[in-house]
Amino acid sequence: MNTIDFHAHIVPAQYPLRPDGVAEPAWPSMEQLDDHSSRMLIGGKPYRVFESFYWHVEQRIEQMDRNGVALEVLSPLPELLSYWLEPQAAAVLCEYMNGVIGDMVRRAPTRFAGLGAVALQDIPCAIRQLELLQGEHGLKGVHLGSNINGISLADPAFHPFFEAAEDAGLVLLVHGIKPGGLDRLPGSPLMGPVIGVPHETTSVIASFIMADILGKFPGLKLVFSHAGGGIGAVLGRFDMVWRKFEVMRVNGDVPPREYAQRFWYDTVTFSPEYLGFMVQMLGAERFVAGTDGPTEIGQKDLPGFLRQAGLSADERKMISCDNATELLAL
Repeated sequence: MNTIDFHAHIVPAQYPLRPDGVAEPAWPSMEQLDDHSSRMLIGGKPYRVFESFYWHVEQRIEQMDRNGVALEVLSPLPELLSYWLEPQAAAVLCEYMNGVIGDMVRRAPTRFAGLGAVALQDIPCAIRQLELLQGEHGLKGVHLGSNINGISLADPAFHPFFEAAEDAGLVLLVHGIKPGGLDRLPGSPLMGPVIGVPHETTSVIASFIMADILGKFPGLKLVFSHAGGGIGAVLGRFDMVWRKFEVMRVNGDVPPREYAQRFWYDTVTFSPEYLGFMVQMLGAERFVAGTDGPTEIGQKDLPGFLRQAGLSADERKMISCDNATELLAL
């Protein structure tokens, strides 16, 4: 059974120099440490060290072979989506990132497909970028954050972008980013990624349901990371309140759980029991496999993980390969 990893990130080996006329102080750069790692700098300040398999095609393929992955759907690390930068700087960096991913796909077209990034803080620019993303770089879709500088991705301001993405047939992978309320998560700073990011994804799914996004754009292909965050835990409550209070039904006549079955989700839960619950609730045809790799804290052994979730052979085949093949028109 061929396994497609739908949730796999890249970081470039280097960034372009800041163009003349762009005053963005948080311009990124990479400082090579040795043959196997580089340090990313943001505005000249150390951010994080990355291993070379983030950008090295041959090393990624070796890792994929060890993990039983036939194809990776490459996307930028969420921290690189650049919505918080000056719009012109973000446009340059997103276009550069799309070129890097497109080049990796061209070098190994049977092993990689790609999702790019757009400067969504400038919606007309983001729409223009879609044409290059798909045509020049050969990418299959866009990796999106759950909010754009505090504005929900479900806000009507982004409808022109969704219309353009729908017309182009592009896949949109939505990842929770920049969660609010971190002051209410004491302890380690890692509580933001652990709790805040899945909460962001839960919120944007609920907001899309209430905004009836698929009523407006029925051909939109929305995939949510981490199995939708915590959406599975609240759909029963969401349904009950939706049925009891008419004010909840102003944007459509489809109950929340039924609406949620019209989106897609990846399997990156790190809990086979929860994944089995989600597949039972929403259907195996709505899931694609993912690792959140290539780091060591990603979900390893996708075939084994799906077996541990108690899924049938047919369900595992759909999730491992068939659903992603159809979504991406591979």
